[in-house]
Parts: sequence; C-alpha cells; structure tokens
Amino acid sequence: MLGGVGAITRYLERVMAQARYDLLGPGRYVGELPEQGLRVEASHLEAAREALREALEAWLLEALRSGVVPPGLEGEGDPVRARFFALAGEMWRLAQEASGAARLARGQEGPKRKPASLEEWLQGLGLQLVRRPQPEDEEKEKVLTRLALFLGDRYPSLEKLYERLKQSLSTKRQFELSLAEATQEEIANSTQFCTMLKQYALLTSYHYKSEDRRLRAKASTEGWVQNFLTGGWLERYVAERLRKFLRSKNLPHEVAVGYQVALPGGEAMELDVLARVGERVYWFEAKTGEFQAHIAKYAGLKKVLGLSQKESFLVLLGMDKARAKELSALHGLTVVNQANFLEVFQEALEGNGP
Repeated sequence: MLGGVGAITRYLERVMAQARYDLLGPGRYVGELPEQGLRVEASHLEAAREALREALEAWLLEALRSGVVPPGLEGEGDPVRARFFALAGEMWRLAQEASGAARLARGQEGPKRKPASLEEWLQGLGLQLVRRPQPEDEEKEKVLTRLALFLGDRYPSLEKLYERLKQSLSTKRQFELSLAEATQEEIANSTQFCTMLKQYALLTSYHYKSEDRRLRAKASTEGWVQNFLTGGWLERYVAERLRKFLRSKNLPHEVAVGYQVALPGGEAMELDVLARVGERVYWFEAKTGEFQAHIAKYAGLKKVLGLSQKESFLVLLGMDKARAKELSALHGLTVVNQANFLEVFQEALEGNGP
C-alpha cells in the first residue's frame, strides 16, 4: 500500500520540476504552475519554491478529497495504486462524516471555542497558510505609514499627481505635471508629498518650477518602491486607519496585512487586510486601479471565508459613493472608497453588535 504514497511523492516531484520562477524586483520572487493554476510570491527564491510546493500539496489534497485523481496519478494497469486511491477516497468520505457529526455534537453541547487569532481563524476554515505577514524594520514601517497616511488623507488634492506618478511606473521614465490650474491646496500638498518622496529616495529626482507651476519627477525602480506606490500604500492606509479607530474605541483587536492562503481549488490568494474585533473578523481588499476583472473572485472568496457582506469590504480608490452602492448590491460586497470606508465599517461594527 505504500506504493500509493510513493506515487504521490513522485507526482509532486514531477510537477514541481515544471515550475516557473521569475524575479519581479528586489525581494520579490514569483513561482507558478500554470497547469494547476497556482501562483505564489515570496521574498527570495527558496521561499517561493517552498510556498509553491505547499500550495501544490494543498491543491492535490483538495482534488483527492473531492474524488478527483489528477492526470499522472491514475491507477491504470496498477491494481495496488488504484486500490490505494479508492481507499483514500473512502477515508475522506468517512472523515467528512465524522467531522459533520462532531460539529453537530458541538452544536448540541454548546458554542464552539472562538479563534484566539486571525491565523487560528484561517486554519479553522481549513485554509492552508502559504505566507504570513512579514515584519518590517520599525523605522521603515514608520516612514511608509507616514507616506500612506499623507496620501490617503489628502487624496482628492493629490489625485492628479498620483495618477501621473503611477502611469510613469510602467515606463520607468520621468514625468511632468502642470499645476497651472491647480488650487493652492493642490499645489501645497503635491509639492510637499513629492518632497517627502524625494527625501526618502522613493523619487530619484524631483524639481518644481514655481514660475510656470510645473513639477518634474522620476520614481525609483526598486521593487519595494514600485509595490508601495502602485497599491501597497492603500493597504497600509486602510490597516493603519483601522488600528487608530479601534484603539480610540478601546476595542480588543488584531489587524494584519498580507496573509496569503491556498484556496480549496489550489489557487494562492493574498488577503490584503484582515481585522479581528473581539470574536468577529472583517476582510478588506484595496484596489488603486482596475477592479472589474477581480470583483467576481472577491465575491467567491467571501463565501470561502464564511463572511457576510457587512464583513467583506472592497476599498476602491476615488470611487464615487453612488456607484459604490450599486456595485455593492450587484456583487454582494461592501464597496467603499478610501474616504468613507471607516465610517461604513463603524456602522457595520455597531449594527452587528449584541
């Protein structure tokens, strides 16, 4: 019977030999298995290999649990292997029945124990953790949080600058922005933000010509800088505003950015921001650009996480409130923007109160 176990090991090795790896930027490696639909990111190559192997194992486990034997594992011509997978399927069925009976018994005995952490909550859902939030240097954390708060709190007056800056990231060239028709608030915030970015070397060059109210700047091409400016800042902004709000209310909480899990189908998915408030969990996805291709996936992920619409937030940068309300109704998520997500979260928090 151990031949079946050996077959699984050999299958994993064969599939991993087909893995593709790429360096997206400093400290950002991606690993892929296209045929299985698996994709992971990690800070170095070996971590990417390990995360991809874990995602593949989770994918295979879910396939076998569903009664599906992937190509290359079939038992044709090998009665021992065929018997092994037949028994494995039967074991999964019995395990599921036992699990259901146990859940029913717990329900009769009383409420189940609440998760003590976000990680325990994710594991309780049967999701495999591919990557945990990575702690950053304390000083770097402070600087990036300060930049994220400045941009998020003043986004209406920084929108034109940010859009030009983000466009330039794909070309990796210097950009120009005319502030000739801008308000004094827009000019003051734009020049101050660029000065801050240059001070911390997120901009490699910056010059503002007051005579014609025109600024020129070029963003750093370092991977972590690109990640922060394209969208990482909004995740950080959402997380920090949540922490400040929950601290101000003296509510016990845990806020985490960047958990990556393997979904039941094997796909690796990053959860931008998770917040645990007492016994309740809230999930936030943050997008600074196109979201249309992702919103259906988020709606499906909400079901996997077992969360209600009021507990599942999609934060879209600069989104009009009326359109956000329509998107919420269509897709079963709470769609908000960076300016009102905290207000809507507070309403959900109070509305879900005992």
